[in-house]
This record gives sequence, C-alpha cells and structure tokens, in this order.
Amino acid sequence: MMAGQVWSEGAPGRGRETFQPRAPSSEGLPPSRPQDSRTIVATQVSLFYCENLKDVEERIGQLAQAGVNTLILRVFHNEGDRYYSFANPKCPSGVYFQTRYAPVVDDILGPVAGLAHRHGLKVFAWMTTRHANYGFEEKEGLRTFLYDFERNTTVPARGFNLFREEVVTRLEGLYSDLARYPIDGILFQDDLILRRNEGFSPEARQLFAQDHGYLPDPSLFYSGVSRDDHGRIVVSYYTNRFWTWARWKNGKLLHLAGRLMNAARNVRPNLQFALNVYYESVLDPEKGMAWYSQSLQGARELPFDYFSIMAYHRQMQDELGLTMEETLSLVPRLVEDATEMAGDPLRILMKVQVVDLKDSRVLPQEETEKVLQAVAERPGIHVALVPYQPDSPISTLVRSFKRAQVRASREGNPGGLTAMREPPPRFSPR
Repeated sequence: MMAGQVWSEGAPGRGRETFQPRAPSSEGLPPSRPQDSRTIVATQVSLFYCENLKDVEERIGQLAQAGVNTLILRVFHNEGDRYYSFANPKCPSGVYFQTRYAPVVDDILGPVAGLAHRHGLKVFAWMTTRHANYGFEEKEGLRTFLYDFERNTTVPARGFNLFREEVVTRLEGLYSDLARYPIDGILFQDDLILRRNEGFSPEARQLFAQDHGYLPDPSLFYSGVSRDDHGRIVVSYYTNRFWTWARWKNGKLLHLAGRLMNAARNVRPNLQFALNVYYESVLDPEKGMAWYSQSLQGARELPFDYFSIMAYHRQMQDELGLTMEETLSLVPRLVEDATEMAGDPLRILMKVQVVDLKDSRVLPQEETEKVLQAVAERPGIHVALVPYQPDSPISTLVRSFKRAQVRASREGNPGGLTAMREPPPRFSPR
C-alpha cells in the first residue's frame, strides 16, 4: 500500500431496514463562490519520487503536457508513511505546511503550489480531519471511542474525538492555516466518517441524549453479530435505534465539515472543497450510512464543490466478489447514481484507479481506459487518476478520456451538460 492511501474496511453485514436519510436544510444559507466550468482532469499525489524541487517541476511540467490540469497533493503525513524524497522531515507525523496546530514535517506546500500554478495546474490540498491528531495521539479526552463487539464495551480508539469543542477549534485553526497558502481547493480525506461502532465518546453520548432524550446504548444497536470466514465482524441486523444514531452522527459530521469550510473560506473566500465519498455510499446508501455515517444525499445541500467518488474498480472487484467484466459494467451505474444523488454532474469527481494499491504495479492500460470511457459517457463528469505514478501512461489515459468525452457529447447522451450550474449554498453553522 502506498503512502497516504486508506482503504475501506472489508464488508460487514448490513441491516434489513430501509430508510431515507434526512438532508440538512439549505433554507436561508448565503450564496457561495463562482465556479470554474472546465472539466477537471486531476492526478492524486502521494509521492513525487523526486529528490529536489527542480525534478518536481519537471514532473509537473510533464503532467501539464499530458493534459492534467489539477494536482491533488497530500499535505498530511501519518507515521510509517513514506516522506516526500525532496522534503527535510523534522518529525514522524504531521503536516506539510506551517501551522501551530500540528507538528510540521516540512513546509513544502508553498513551493509545490507555486510550481503547479506556473504550469497552469490548480492545486487541491489533500488533508485529514479525524486522524489529524498529530502530536495529540495519547492526550486524554481527545481520542474517540469505539464499541468492542467481543468485549461488549467501549474502548479508546484511533483519531480525534470530533464531539469535543477543543478538537473542533483545533481543526478550524489547522484548516485556516492551510487556507493561507496559494491553493485552489481542499480535498477532505476519507477519514471524515464514523464507522458503525465508532463515536461513543462521553461528549457524543451526552449530545445525543440532549437531542433524543436517551443515551445511545450500543448493546441495543446490533443483532446477529458473528464473524465471517475471513474473521470480519458481520452484523445481520441493525435496530431502529442504531439508524437514529447513525443518522445523527452523519448530521454532526456534516456540521463539522461546514465549520471547517467556513474557517478556511474566511481566509480564502473562493476556496473550493471536495469530499471523498465511499463507493458503497453511492451504490447502497444504507450501507454507506451504517458503515461510515456517510450520505451523499445529505451532503449535497452543503457547499461542497465536488464529491470525490472513490471508484477504485480493483477494490470493488475484490470486495464485491465480481469478475472484471461485472465490475466494469458497474461503473456507469456508479456514475449515474452519484450524479442523481448530487443533483449535478459538475459536482462529481470520479477517482479512477491506475495502480494496484496492493503491489504498486501499474494496471493494464486497456483496463483503465475502459473505466475512463465508462466515466466519460456522462457529460460533465470530472476525473482524477489515482495514485500518481511516473511510469503510468498518463498522457495516453487522458487522451482516451477526452476522446470518449467528445464522442459522448456528439452522441447526445441523456442528462448531458447543458448549462452552468448554480453554485452550492454557503453553510452557516447553527
């Protein structure tokens, strides 16, 4: 697995109930920024594989020539990740920009953003939230809690307790400092979630009780808990109280995202934001809510400029037990469902896997082209090649995607781009 990349948990069982997540109200929210109508063709960078900034600029120039117009740059560093080779690391974990709210590994964001802009590329800073507890990993009270199925009790877990105001204030400061850099946007890493057994901090329990009149009791949430053949926890049934808890967590996560966006836009008003979205949240919204407390339908009312759909087809193939042909046939549905949920194709950024994240081998070009062609069938969709690797055929893949876009537009696919969308509303925390 390459640095800075996070995969979803296996495939825990889902509940039998069905529900419609309640979307946050957009009533009375002020307007957001003007939007850029050009199609994003991005690559997500975990590493540059360069020893100095001169080589970094050469790589960026090659990307520009290949037709890439946006760089999604990792600006966080988890312990054990590979450092940027041209960086001068000063600590085992932290961030790659100046801030007083987290340890600074090295300040590389400014120079790299400058180089990207020189070559006409936009820059999105790819940043963590819940796991941005760098330097505070063991501080009492700041850690989240999860429910241990086997011990039937809650225990401290990795990551920030997002229901503690001290944590939220720290994250607001972190994102405000990030916005002081010459960046065009921020991508929320896929840790802005709470899994089905996470979030049981004392603060969360008390806040939930204030809203619903009773404390959340995990012993009443799950039924038919067992392990599958791979040793993974399977829940055969989620109770109604669990769904109330999951929807409540989702609302709190969206509220936090709104506060962080506001904090950053108070510094840089036109800053764009993208939210990483798990493929399960699109193909099966019930699973997305149960497993991650995530809802694309709910998020659409907030001022996210883009929803970054993690359409990693090899991962989907492995987790869903499909053939490659079946997996590729699933991609158009993923695109269409995401578009319908977001309400606009211009808000969808499809992340397409170009490297096998198990062994870092570049995937066969023909395979990746089929995914890109399926994505391009829906006019207006943006794309990101994930992850950046110098020996992947980026130029050829970009040309293939653009040709497919032109072909789809000429064929007049239904639902194609006809007009500039209205910008999403500005979020106002309550």
